[in-house]
Amino acid sequence: MRNRIIVIGAIVLIGFWFGSRANRPVIKTSKADTARKIWNDPRARKGRKKLGKKIAKAAGLHG
Repeated sequence: MRNRIIVIGAIVLIGFWFGSRANRPVIKTSKADTARKIWNDPRARKGRKKLGKKIAKAAGLHG
């Protein structure tokens, strides 16, 4: 009896998991598009600018 309850519970859990994943949209983008979005991200731009300043300061270039 207990094994039957465990099996039914596992089936319900798997069904719930598949059901919760079913309504998610799948958006396929190319790697180039993903890289472009990451490159143009405002935080990434700010980080690159700060890193450039840090490297220039370490190299003795003022600018």
